Amino acid sequence: MKLLWSFFLLTFMLWSIPVDTKLYEGENTLTYYDQLSQKLSNITPMDDEEAERLKNEKVLLEKLRTLITREPQVQTFDTSLLEKEAIGETEFMKQFEILSTAAEQKKKLEEMQVFTQERLGYLKKTIESITDPQNKNLQLYQLQFAYYKLKQHHDELAVRNLTLFIEEGEKTLSLLIEKVRLDIKQIIGNAARTAKELESINKKLIAANLSKERELLSQENISKKLSERIDRLIQEKDAALLKLAEQELLAGHYYFQTRTFQSFLQTQKKIRNILSQLSSHDTLLYAKLTVMEKLGKESEEVIDYNVLSLREKLFSSYDKFYDALQKPFVVIDETPISFFSILKLLGILLVGFIIARIYFRLFIMLYKKRKRTRAVTIKIIANLGVTLILFAAFVIALGSIGLSIAHLAVIAGALSIGMGFALRSIVSSMISGMVILSEKYIKTGDYITLKGDLTGKVMDIGYRATHLRTIDNIDIVVPNSDLIDGQVVNLTMEDRIRRIYVPFKVPYGSDIKKIRSLIINAVMESKIKLIRDIPRKKPNVWMKTVGESFIELELLVWIEGLRPSTPSNLLILIYETLQANGIDMPLPQLDVHMNEKKRSKRPPSANIARAVTS
Repeated sequence: MKLLWSFFLLTFMLWSIPVDTKLYEGENTLTYYDQLSQKLSNITPMDDEEAERLKNEKVLLEKLRTLITREPQVQTFDTSLLEKEAIGETEFMKQFEILSTAAEQKKKLEEMQVFTQERLGYLKKTIESITDPQNKNLQLYQLQFAYYKLKQHHDELAVRNLTLFIEEGEKTLSLLIEKVRLDIKQIIGNAARTAKELESINKKLIAANLSKERELLSQENISKKLSERIDRLIQEKDAALLKLAEQELLAGHYYFQTRTFQSFLQTQKKIRNILSQLSSHDTLLYAKLTVMEKLGKESEEVIDYNVLSLREKLFSSYDKFYDALQKPFVVIDETPISFFSILKLLGILLVGFIIARIYFRLFIMLYKKRKRTRAVTIKIIANLGVTLILFAAFVIALGSIGLSIAHLAVIAGALSIGMGFALRSIVSSMISGMVILSEKYIKTGDYITLKGDLTGKVMDIGYRATHLRTIDNIDIVVPNSDLIDGQVVNLTMEDRIRRIYVPFKVPYGSDIKKIRSLIINAVMESKIKLIRDIPRKKPNVWMKTVGESFIELELLVWIEGLRPSTPSNLLILIYETLQANGIDMPLPQLDVHMNEKKRSKRPPSANIARAVTS
């Protein structure tokens, strides 16, 4: 497959038309142009399309002749002003204008080079994709490619010359700025008057735009007179802005001259602001600002300038970031909400949460000092106080961003659809927690058993959930709603003493009174922690059921607290006592009886009656 593709690629390269390099390279280029010009003169167009193509080819050929015979003009910066001891403001600004214009031309040429390279790439691919030498557009594409190739070369030379010119001009300008006499008071005064003029134009423009909006409410188009007035005001505004920019440039040169770099950077910031207010991008003013910035970077006090420039950029970045935070991203009931508003709201809520936590801990300390106060009462007061503090913080936070408590309905309505189901269980658990804390059925320290035989000690009762710790030292968080809705067995609610039942079985024919006496005596003499001294709570043995092959008895004992190992210890004691007295545990028995009549018809091997004991 690779060989096949290589063969196709080689075939395509052999049959494709190459770029005609004689149009822009070599010593006989002009002679080649004359030959092409003669060839084009002998062609008689057959239709309008061919006539138009022939015309374009002749025009391109003349442009090629002009480009190949013309070299870019080499500019030199006027350094005669350096011989003067002092120069005027106008002379200096004229040289600054020349340098800025050159910087603008250089930037445009650099941007044009990118455009030219894109055209060259496209035309090269187009020419090489043609396999027919008689293609009617081939000659036109060749001439276009040659034109852009020569233009690219011409622009590269121009950029090189402009770079040298700008470098020379910047050095000259840095020397001239020390000789120019600038009256900062007059400059500031002129800037202030221009600013007032600009303010007056802005007011007129606002009024004109309001008139435009009123007209658009009653009709589709605005009047020609109003449209011309708005256009005129926009032009006047641009002119005033450019005038103000020139005055700011003068002020900037003065601050650079006096090495007041802080004000120098502030002037650059003002010029950038003017650039953003212009109705269209002014490349010359942008070039002037660039030259001015470069002048500061190449000064003798470049370290001081760069430090202040970095500081200014940091402040500028902070201002942009602050403005982005203050920019509204949503409006609730005519109140704009920004990221800064959200941060302020979260900050107030955080402070409220910290205050609530401090309040809760103070009440816990109060519980430890006042033993007479019930823990449940302290817990209820603490949780209610926390709720009130958080609610107050929420109300204050809403007020800080311009919303009131009345807006809660709007917010709740917006959130209820998406979060209603998610919040339902949380609200239910919180209300259940308040009920549990207000009642005394479940308290901290109680041992409770839930459905599913989950037994544990209540370590803490929170608003949403209750913390249990099992005998295996496993912590379990149970939602309060489960404790309210389900059945809960409190093993230590009022009294820690409780009775447990230990069942065991004995075979038929056993002496029940003897077994009862043996078990009770063994329990009384054992070291298992039981209640033995209280008459009504002494160990006892009851008969529970009479089964098919056994008699089931039950040992009843009273214990204090939760002792999970006690039933196991009692079962071991019962087993050892029975074994020591020759009493075996009953085994299930099954007797199978065969009918005699049916047995006679079966083989002898099947007439055996078996008693199966398992």
